[in-house]
Amino acid sequence: MRLSYGMVKTALDSLRHRRLVTTRWVPSENRWHYHWPEGRVADEGRWKDAQGWATRGFYYGMDDLLFRRFRPSSGDVVFDVGAGDGGETFYLANMVGTEGRVISVEAAPSPFRRLEDLVTRNAWSQVTPLQVALTSTPGTVSISDDPEQWVAGNIFESAGSVDVEARTFDDICESLGVESVDWVKMNIEGAEKDALRGMERMAPHIRNFTISCHDFLGTDWGRSKNEVLAWLEAHGFTAEMRGDGDFVQQLYVYAWR
Repeated sequence: MRLSYGMVKTALDSLRHRRLVTTRWVPSENRWHYHWPEGRVADEGRWKDAQGWATRGFYYGMDDLLFRRFRPSSGDVVFDVGAGDGGETFYLANMVGTEGRVISVEAAPSPFRRLEDLVTRNAWSQVTPLQVALTSTPGTVSISDDPEQWVAGNIFESAGSVDVEARTFDDICESLGVESVDWVKMNIEGAEKDALRGMERMAPHIRNFTISCHDFLGTDWGRSKNEVLAWLEAHGFTAEMRGDGDFVQQLYVYAWR
């Protein structure tokens, strides 16, 4: 049945895109291999298209949600902080091209393995995946790594947790030779306020932010909106709350110079 499904989907997708677009089941990996126009993905799930995979079926509009105030382009240096499986890195890699750079940061081990696989599968020389938690001080933190949890990969609720390296944004940029950053996307389950405190040296050299605040979680550790807005204002950014969309989207913050 999987063989037949893959063959039919390959034929229909290729006809629709007027180029070869393949879907095939690989028993040795127990995963589907997709070759979409946007790139290559291996995943256990059955996905209609790249956008469905990248948004885990939510089909939120990346242009509107992430790039509302700034859209990366060829040659830009961007950070995907809280990269997860790489759904947004998947698009960013093509947006900045081989002349640009994407630093994809994911602390939780399970999604990071899938992120690494994605980067290797697409041979993206412009993408640097890092398994590290962004914090205000270097060290070690415990992070949840349970894919069944809705809020996965946070450093505050440690069920099924593992210890991972913690580094500051400043130290990462120094180690990678990054002197300026065009855009930082941050979605790290309430840890955004602490991560910002580790950006003091680089703050003047960052042009744009898209930050997902997590006040909607209703937890003390998840409340970050006020601290995020105060930090951005103190460091010379103009910032605005999204304010529309669902209860998660409303708490996105966009900042620019």
